[in-house]
Amino acid sequence: MASLKLVYKTMNDLTGKIALVTGASSGIGRTLARQLAAAGATLILTSRRQAVLEEVAREIAPAVAVAIAADLRHPEALARLTAGIKKRFGRLDLLFNNAGVGLHALSIDTPPELVRQLFELNFFAPVELTRQLVPIMPRGAAVINISSIAGKLPLPELNIYCSSKYALNAFSDGLWIELRQRGIHVMSVCPGYVKTAFGENLLMGKPVGNVPGQKRFSISTDECARATLDGLARGKRTVVVPRIGWLLIAFARLFPSFVFSRMADRVKRRDNVSGQAKP
Repeated sequence: MASLKLVYKTMNDLTGKIALVTGASSGIGRTLARQLAAAGATLILTSRRQAVLEEVAREIAPAVAVAIAADLRHPEALARLTAGIKKRFGRLDLLFNNAGVGLHALSIDTPPELVRQLFELNFFAPVELTRQLVPIMPRGAAVINISSIAGKLPLPELNIYCSSKYALNAFSDGLWIELRQRGIHVMSVCPGYVKTAFGENLLMGKPVGNVPGQKRFSISTDECARATLDGLARGKRTVVVPRIGWLLIAFARLFPSFVFSRMADRVKRRDNVSGQAKP
């Protein structure tokens, strides 16, 4: 309980907090950077695109922001990033593991190299960033893993992506236990369908039509970022946004056969359509 009170105390005022945001060049990461800057935090922004990061840094001025390009799929780039943070700042208060990539295809049709690429960014990078940066995180600091509602239930043709988010959620839960005595909070954020260019940058495939319930579970990046910072201030362990997502998760857990059968029917219908389209 004492560590939770510490979170309440420290995260209600982000002035002067040093925050690393991965995937900060667009989408949720870019919006998080804006909202953290408005709250008085010092930002370390990273993604693969240096020019875009510098654009974000200018956008959030006069907040202090350092842009460091890094492809987190590569261990040497990740190590250079963490070494630079340690040398320049010597401390980190907030680690936002936000960078991620999607893949829209049946798992049996997905080349193994793409599976590895996806897991490198969606899972292994957050694990390794956490391992390397926790030693410089003081009591009252926090690790925030931006996961997905897809990490709570499987979705058609998103099995590989869902698996990476399931893994990230499991890591977050275990990490919460491991870091509690250090006074470092851990939080998972599981958004529904966020209105970004995420679907335009998939490693493979493209969405065919709407995923079931997409409109009902759609949110903006502003809504996602606000829910993230609000959950952090409240010491939440898991944030699902929009909150109606909890109903979907509960329904899937209570009636898995019904939910999974409906999803399997959807895959079957797509297979039939695809088969008819072939010459």
